[in-house]
Amino acid sequence: MPPSDSEKNNQSSLWEPAPSHIPPTALDLLETYSHIPSAEILPHIIAVRDRAWLIFPYPCIGWFHFLDISIFLHNSYPRILASLKTPHVDRKLLDLGTCLGQDVRKLVHDGAPASNLYGTDLKSGFLDLGYELFNDKDTLNAHFFVADVLADDGWSEVEGQMDFIHASSLLHLFDWETQIRICKRIVRLLKPQSGSTVFGRMTGNQVARRVQHETVFGEAWRHNEVSFRKMWDIVEEDTGTKWKVEVELGDFAKRQSDHFDNDGVRRVSFEVVRE
Repeated sequence: MPPSDSEKNNQSSLWEPAPSHIPPTALDLLETYSHIPSAEILPHIIAVRDRAWLIFPYPCIGWFHFLDISIFLHNSYPRILASLKTPHVDRKLLDLGTCLGQDVRKLVHDGAPASNLYGTDLKSGFLDLGYELFNDKDTLNAHFFVADVLADDGWSEVEGQMDFIHASSLLHLFDWETQIRICKRIVRLLKPQSGSTVFGRMTGNQVARRVQHETVFGEAWRHNEVSFRKMWDIVEEDTGTKWKVEVELGDFAKRQSDHFDNDGVRRVSFEVVRE
């Protein structure tokens, strides 16, 4: 059942009735990976989005930003994809805050072995809708599971097992102290060896600052390069580990930047590699 008018109007700034366009990467996945007829793709996307909105009204759901598949745009992607595809080497990747699992499907479509890919989200409904969106419930053998990144339980089977963690559109939902907690969780999830990597993108700001997030998380922290490095200095000290931090600010694509009214808002791309 689609959201009611009152449910949409309560957060109308976070809601669009339909995507202005379908990005080529998402369209390619839905046509050639999911084998959905072209004429059915738009209504299919809208129907899944409407149900996802009822699970939780994230801006990325209301604005159809889950179609803006970004993992392959990261500078780390060619290296990580090649590593995952290396024969007879059991390297694993976890998509933290996977939402509908769109980045996991992109990895599979690009040749990464699905059995070595993991995705987790707080909401089981998003994982279920991911299978529906991509029409692969009976064919995809990636591992999806429900877990709270701030809780101690739910992680035992993957803790210390990951070579790579992709964490996009996640950290910026939380305040400074909570982001540090999440980064410590990431340290524990990655293999305790040189080369273990966390990478991703998020919303940041030219001048790092607190903001009121549009959803129920309340206060959130937007990084710039300096504050992101400072956060990892704290993580290093608290965990007794060493990391090489690469971080840069860039502009959002126009489709995304149209949703921000603050000229200081920027996209933050990062790669953090254990030394």
